[in-house]
Amino acid sequence: MTKSKLLFPLVFILSIFLFSCEKEEDSEPEPDPVEVNTTSIIPSSTLGRPNNYLGCIEITSRITNIQVWDHGTVDGDIVSIIANGVTIIDEETLEGPGSPISVDYDFGNNGFNYLTLYAHNLGSISPNTCTVSINGVDFVLEANLDANGSIDVIVTGYGVDCSDAGSGGGGGGTGGGNGKGDVKFWTDQDYGCGPITVNLNGVGSTTITGYYFAGNPNCTIDGVGGNFNDLTPGAYNYTASCQGYNWSGSVTISEDTCSRLQLTL
Repeated sequence: MTKSKLLFPLVFILSIFLFSCEKEEDSEPEPDPVEVNTTSIIPSSTLGRPNNYLGCIEITSRITNIQVWDHGTVDGDIVSIIANGVTIIDEETLEGPGSPISVDYDFGNNGFNYLTLYAHNLGSISPNTCTVSINGVDFVLEANLDANGSIDVIVTGYGVDCSDAGSGGGGGGTGGGNGKGDVKFWTDQDYGCGPITVNLNGVGSTTITGYYFAGNPNCTIDGVGGNFNDLTPGAYNYTASCQGYNWSGSVTISEDTCSRLQLTL
């Protein structure tokens, strides 16, 4: 009888303990869902300077280690790196690849994120350039005192990749499915001749004020200029000029397609 009296309180206390544990487990909040961005979120400007679009890279994890060093000759470049609007490297002087600046960063989105280089000086060799490595994926950014360099950083595995880069950030992707077409005039370097004015016969003109270091851009209206959007398909003659340089020719616009025409020397 004594054993039964002792056993009952123990069972009662144990049941209360187990019940309270279950309640604590059940009351844990659900983790916030991670947003999936399906289009570019690069802003038109950062810290008062327009953002030049320099390309797109893909990574497999939002949680990253980012390393930055001077690209080419170490010449005293001072930079800030902004990721999704957050300054993750603040006014640091770049060294060579043997002494990279290293920071851990969790990109906030699946799909599109971005990284921007802001130049605080030009070093002894213009422009300001740096190599950035994200989880071992290397690319080059460059900027000057007039414009930043920005790149799309896509976390893959969510139905989004760099082929979607043309559909975001400011519109004008690939004609919008409306039977029209787009064209982007661009350069891959600063020719030192000032803004380039492009005239498209029967349409109008636009001015190119920046360039794309990392290769063929998309047709996003990104503040660099060179865009003609929602054009009727067909062949158009164009002229382009800046101080000391002239270009001319024709470009064919196709339905629901972004054409890209590089102005080269």
